[in-house]
Amino acid sequence: MLRKTNSDIAAAENSLARLGRSLAGSHTAATRLRLWSEFIRLRDGCRCVDCHSTRRVSAHHICRKSFLPEAIFHTGNGITLCRDCHREVHGGFNGRPDLGQPMDAQGGEKIDTMERLFGALCEDARDRGILRDDFYFLSDSVLARFKMFQGFDPWTPFPGTRIEQAFLIWRQAPRGMVQALVRAMGFEMLAGPIPPGNGVGLSG
Repeated sequence: MLRKTNSDIAAAENSLARLGRSLAGSHTAATRLRLWSEFIRLRDGCRCVDCHSTRRVSAHHICRKSFLPEAIFHTGNGITLCRDCHREVHGGFNGRPDLGQPMDAQGGEKIDTMERLFGALCEDARDRGILRDDFYFLSDSVLARFKMFQGFDPWTPFPGTRIEQAFLIWRQAPRGMVQALVRAMGFEMLAGPIPPGNGVGLSG
């Protein structure tokens, strides 16, 4: 298991501060993206969070820039991947999405992959003792969008840090699908997310 040293944390914090100053200033999008990428790689120990390779790593947007531009510089929307893992997650459709279609109708958003990568970030952050909202930031509005994509009211509460909430939101099956299955069995859905591994959230 890779552990952060004090110098590693300081380097990531300094990189995050540079990104913050850039976002608050008048820097170009290219400069901001370079600083975002630098922070993501430093935070993740300059190795692939998915397979732990240290060869040819780069920062990847979990939720694509073209699909959710609001999250382009959010630190919780980035993960370090090696070339092979990066190529795998970009497989299939990688063009500009048609936002008039349901999410992932073109196969570009890869909901299962987003869930897996958010989960990998959560596990990595916990293992390394750096589960911090500034290191893994997602705004309230981005989390609300995630909830709406999954069929939840945007104010539905999810527990945990921001990155843990993102994982739990994407871990849920789309709410419309769940409601149809539950009603077919003669039950009604209660409000809120269904905790994994139990039947809480159903009423007879």
